[in-house]
Amino acid sequence: MWRVVIPALLILFLAASVSAAPSTKNAPIAWSQITPELRASLTRDYLIEVAVQPHRGDAWTRLAKRVTGDAANWEDIASLNQSDDQLDREQEILVPFALLRPNLQREIIATLFPKDRLTADGWRHVVVGSRGVEGESLWNIAEWLTGDGANYSLVRKANPGQGLSTRKGDVILIPKRLLTPAFGGSVEGENAPKTAAAVRQLEDDSTQRSSADANVQEAAADAAQPALTYDSIAAEPYAVYRLQKGEALYSSVAIRFTGRVYAKDVNDVLDRIVKFNAIEDVARLPVGYAVRIPMDLLLPEFKPEGDPTRIAQETTRRESAKAAKRARATGLAGVHVILDAGHGGRDVGTEHDDVWESTYVYDVTCRLKRLLEKQTAAQVSMTTKSKSNGFTITDDDVLDGAQDHFVMTTPKYLLDDAIVGVNLRWYLANSLFRRTLSNGAEREKVIFISIHADSLHPSLRGAMAYIPGASYTAGTFQKSGKIYLAHAEVRERPKVFHSRHDALTAEGLSRGLAESVITSFEHSGLKVHPFAPVRDNVVRGGHEWVPAVIRYNEIPTRLLLEICNLGNDTDRALIQTRRYRQQLAEAVYQGIVDFYAQTRTPNAIASAGGK
Repeated sequence: MWRVVIPALLILFLAASVSAAPSTKNAPIAWSQITPELRASLTRDYLIEVAVQPHRGDAWTRLAKRVTGDAANWEDIASLNQSDDQLDREQEILVPFALLRPNLQREIIATLFPKDRLTADGWRHVVVGSRGVEGESLWNIAEWLTGDGANYSLVRKANPGQGLSTRKGDVILIPKRLLTPAFGGSVEGENAPKTAAAVRQLEDDSTQRSSADANVQEAAADAAQPALTYDSIAAEPYAVYRLQKGEALYSSVAIRFTGRVYAKDVNDVLDRIVKFNAIEDVARLPVGYAVRIPMDLLLPEFKPEGDPTRIAQETTRRESAKAAKRARATGLAGVHVILDAGHGGRDVGTEHDDVWESTYVYDVTCRLKRLLEKQTAAQVSMTTKSKSNGFTITDDDVLDGAQDHFVMTTPKYLLDDAIVGVNLRWYLANSLFRRTLSNGAEREKVIFISIHADSLHPSLRGAMAYIPGASYTAGTFQKSGKIYLAHAEVRERPKVFHSRHDALTAEGLSRGLAESVITSFEHSGLKVHPFAPVRDNVVRGGHEWVPAVIRYNEIPTRLLLEICNLGNDTDRALIQTRRYRQQLAEAVYQGIVDFYAQTRTPNAIASAGGK
């Protein structure tokens, strides 16, 4: 009997599936008798199932020792099989792939994926797939070969242009530094990072940064991999981080580990950490100083293993990665891109030294629109338009502020009230989405990008993308009142509903697009946020949320992109040059193309007139 082997964190949630035998319809994609007692199969859900027939006289510890190398694993195996301390020797026993001896893991992979092989650069995995449609997700591939599905983002970085899901015949290279010993990695524990925090830092370390600015971005890239220890029984539980050479308390602790990016939030957190540690002079902390960070300040990924919020986040990340179904589009054929320039009209957004966010992001958005229309087959829609200039791009560095933007609803809404304007944008986007689907388009070939410029702590530079975290977007939403119902797009469908599956799919697809865009920024030499440039929620003023324009949006692939930090002097000066705005537009353009492409095509952009 074949049954599903599942990660330890999901055992209780999915335990009911253990006793269910598949029908012929659900026969595995591939299976093999690895040894006389052990069988393995690749299921239609792309899980590796392993079943072992106990020997006569076996006990749990003896079986665990034989197939995993560690008798202590018997409790995990017994729990998976919903069994007590007594081993039923007549019953096949399910064993998690991750617990198997390395030689068994390698033999199973080599048998189920016969084209896989070890190369000088790493493990070359060839997707098997089913009937030529979807194949194994990057999460599953990372889980099998690196020991942690969270490493999927690093696998993706090594395979530019690859989506979160795969198709039959795709070739995925897993870098040698990530592999577990079973697949050619070095000594256990020296390769694949085991936590989201380690993954995030490894991503930072792998990114090329060339600026000479002495700010937090360079400190992050050069810093050692963050390691935390914990005291969970203290009166106020805390984590401990030891400062590395060149690190500052505000950046390496307050920003990195707590996720705060807004100046007031960073300063508030810093004040609390200073008081908690009784620090007299933050500028004179020695290398190796043990900074205690109150546990409630930590981002979920930095909390101890087993912490409920960390488990919930990792589970959602895993489920969303599996739910994302990849689409391909050569030259963006069949793709509909809906662009939204943030703010506008009387709502100028962030303002620093007379630089209006609304003015400059509108220019970048118009440049992106021009690139897409001139160089691809994509259909492009805008949510807003300037009454006086339309979508015309002014060939000037410093731009004059304009307050005549309107939302292109029916009838048009001259941007007066910022909240009403935001809500009408997502209603408009939803209407465009429905119209596109009715014309035969694929759901996965419609994307929504809202372009903004941030106002963060002045030490920070670069781009950051927000996506709709599944934990924040499931549910029913509706706006009421005459001001909304006056517009046809609202009356079409005033109520929005996102199921849990909808929310997970949106998070997975949106993360894929966001990572593609951020990677394009890095390849173009443009700055990105040093700590977690892709985020599934905003953290500000002690609250967490997803911006309304992507929270209530029904388009599965959607993101809010902050192209720079207007609170930083360098970013603010650059955005006031047409050359930089063109570079930003080109980077977003390339990220979209890469998201739908089979492979990345470097330098694919012929500049559309930007200087």
